[in-house]
Amino acid sequence: MASTLAAVAVAGLVAGCDGDKGKAQVTVDAGALDAGPPQPVLGGKLGEALAAAASGSPEARPAPGGATDGPPENGVFSPAAAAAALPKDMPYKIEVIDAGGEPRARLAAKIDPKSEQKVAITLGLRMGGPQGMPNLELGVSLKAEKPADKPKEGADAAAAAAVAAPTKVLAKVTSATLASMSVGGPPKELADALAKLKGSSLRYDLSPANVVSNQKVELPKDADPGLQPLVGALGETIALVTPPLPDKPVGPGAYWMVTDRAVASGAQLPVLRYRVFKIEKVEGDLVSLSVDTRQYAEGADLKLPGPNGDVTLTIDRLESSGKASLSWSPSSFAPGTADASQRLQALLVPPGAAGQQNAQRSVAQVELTAKFAAPAAQ
Repeated sequence: MASTLAAVAVAGLVAGCDGDKGKAQVTVDAGALDAGPPQPVLGGKLGEALAAAASGSPEARPAPGGATDGPPENGVFSPAAAAAALPKDMPYKIEVIDAGGEPRARLAAKIDPKSEQKVAITLGLRMGGPQGMPNLELGVSLKAEKPADKPKEGADAAAAAAVAAPTKVLAKVTSATLASMSVGGPPKELADALAKLKGSSLRYDLSPANVVSNQKVELPKDADPGLQPLVGALGETIALVTPPLPDKPVGPGAYWMVTDRAVASGAQLPVLRYRVFKIEKVEGDLVSLSVDTRQYAEGADLKLPGPNGDVTLTIDRLESSGKASLSWSPSSFAPGTADASQRLQALLVPPGAAGQQNAQRSVAQVELTAKFAAPAAQ
C-alpha cells in the first residue's frame, strides 16, 4: 500500500493508454480551469526586469543575439526562441537591472570547505489540486565533498574566480517524517515508506557565482523508487532559493534577473526559468532577499511514461510562477531561512490532435512549497 500510494502521489503527470480506443489519457484536476485557460503573469519584479530590458537601457540590454521581445504569451517557447533567449552553451545569465543604493558591495560566497550546515526543511509536492501527499519534515545536512579551487592573487583574481572549479556539495537527508496533521492521516505503511528517505543524497555543483548545477539524486537501497521525485523536489527547492550573485557591487534595493534552465518537479518538464532577486535589507553579512520566478516550456512536446511506452503530448498553454523570501549568508551553502512556493499549470493536447480547435484538452498542475529553518535544538 505504501508503495502504491507514494507512487500515485509523486508520479506527477501520468500517461496511460485506453486499450479500446488507443487514445492517451492524462491524470488531471477536472476543476482546475473553472476560470478559463491559465494566463501567463508578467507583473511584479520580472515585469520590471523585462520592461527595463525592452527599453534598451545599457544596464538592462540583453546579450547580443538574446531575445528582446520577452517570453511567449502562451508560456511555450519554440526551440529556436529558447536558444535565442539563452544559448545552449550558456548555463545561465545574470543581468543587474538596478544596482540599488549605497553602501554597495560585491556579494561573494565565502564557504569554509570543512564546514557543515544543518537545516530543517518542510517540503510539499502536490499534483492535480489540493489533495495529495502530506508535507514532509526533512532534516538536511550540507557539506563540501572537496575544497573549491582558490582564485589566484593579484590582478587576475577576477578572471581566475570566473573559471575556478565549483564546490562539490553533498546534501544528505538525515531525517524524514510526515509533517503534523490531524487524526486519521495516511496509513502507517506510507509513513514508514517515507521514513526510508533518511540517507538519501543530493549531490550538486556550486559555482563561484553561487549557481547550483549538475544535481544527482541517490536513494537508499531499501527506499521506494517511487519517492525519488520528492528528493528531486528538494533539489529543485535548494536551486530555486540559492541566489546566483552578480559580478558588480550592489546595495539595498538592488535587483537582478537570472535566466537559466531547470526541470519542473513532478512534470519532469524542461523549462527556461527567469528569477528576479531583490535585496530587501542587509544586516551585517546577512542579506534578506525576495525572489519572483516565472518558468516557460522550452518546447511544445511533453513526453510522459505509459504502460506501452512513452506518450508525447503537446503543451497548448503553460503558466508557472512562484515567489520566495530568504536570508543568505556568504558562509552558508544554502539559505538559513526561506519560504518558497512554485506553481505550474498546463493545458495538454493528446497525440495527433495538435492544431485542432475542437481537440479535448487536459489540465495538469504541480505545486511545490518549502520552508527552511534552523534545526530544532536537540
